[in-house]
Amino acid sequence: MQPLSKGFYLGSYVGGIVAMLLLMVIGFALIANEEEAGMAFIFLGYLPMIYSVIVVCVLIYKMWSAIQGPTARSTPGKALGFLFIPFYNFYWIFMAFWGWTKDYNALANQRGMTQRAPEGLALAMCIMTLCGIIPFLGYLIALVNIVVTVAFYNSAINCVNALAAAPAEMEVEASI
Repeated sequence: MQPLSKGFYLGSYVGGIVAMLLLMVIGFALIANEEEAGMAFIFLGYLPMIYSVIVVCVLIYKMWSAIQGPTARSTPGKALGFLFIPFYNFYWIFMAFWGWTKDYNALANQRGMTQRAPEGLALAMCIMTLCGIIPFLGYLIALVNIVVTVAFYNSAINCVNALAAAPAEMEVEASI
């Protein structure tokens, strides 16, 4: 298993959000001045966000790929794919992230590893993601959730990299 690049995944997530916000603000400012180019900037603002979402999807898939075995409650494809099912994803987000931390920690216990995934942080991220749909208050929650999500992804990448760095004999002992 290859280690994950923290700079790539976290940079893509944060960079996509920052670029989207910047382009949207420019677009709305141009629209306020009654300039036609404003809509083009708003449209362009979606492109870095789409890129960011794709990179996060790859990260989620790789997170689940790293823990496949007797402790995994889901396959990588199911963990990612069920996040795209409307309304069911309100439930599945907890399985995809909070469940991943539980499954990772169970695997780490089996292998005698000291690196642990933050279950509380994953649970907070899931709850704040759902609370982001609350009118007006959701904007503030979403801003806080960006920071929480970066902290979670940072920790998850550390966990996956700890699995990648684990000696091969640990994997053999775990499968016996």
